[in-house]
Amino acid sequence: MSKTIPWSPEELAYLAEHDSNKPFAMVADSFYRQALEQGWPIRSRSAISNMRYKLGYTNPMNTTMRVGELVTTGGAALILGCSRKRILRIATNPLNGSFLQVIWTGTMRYISREGWRRLARERPKALAGFDPDRLFQLLEDRDLAEDVAARHPLPPGCHSIRCIETSQRWDSAAAAAAELFVSPSGINDAIRERRPVAVLGLTFERVRNTPP
Repeated sequence: MSKTIPWSPEELAYLAEHDSNKPFAMVADSFYRQALEQGWPIRSRSAISNMRYKLGYTNPMNTTMRVGELVTTGGAALILGCSRKRILRIATNPLNGSFLQVIWTGTMRYISREGWRRLARERPKALAGFDPDRLFQLLEDRDLAEDVAARHPLPPGCHSIRCIETSQRWDSAAAAAAELFVSPSGINDAIRERRPVAVLGLTFERVRNTPP
């Protein structure tokens, strides 16, 4: 029967120093490289996960969700209450890449909370339709979460913009703004505040599209 090799103080210190705010896959890979350099025993991922749990850092059954600042795409989907496919569409959209800066570790994709905050500030429409409380859980910025939810309350593609006075409809505020020579934010703000667009004297509303 094989005997488990006790963990050395150096190994435990390394876990303590390198565990904070890092996902399990990164900790395990880093520990493996350090073990090779220092001549430590080669620990299995299960052994590393269990030791982290004993030290009080994390639950070993929860290695794919958020640990500190980094969030997996699957973890973000659970936080936001949507499908993982939608998160992957957001993450792989070239327009979002410079803001999210996705980190690959093996088969896992990680995105920092600061990356999500950058996206919320620069391209809030990418996070349209999410509940403000769920957005806050991901962004950890209440004002930003509520601003995104207020400006973009409905998911993409589920509504049109209609002019109340003329009954004309557009697929989006951007499409209406381009045709009427105003800014999309001007139309969105007018809809949210339930007032006319000042330069046009027209009022608009969002109309939910019905399935064909």
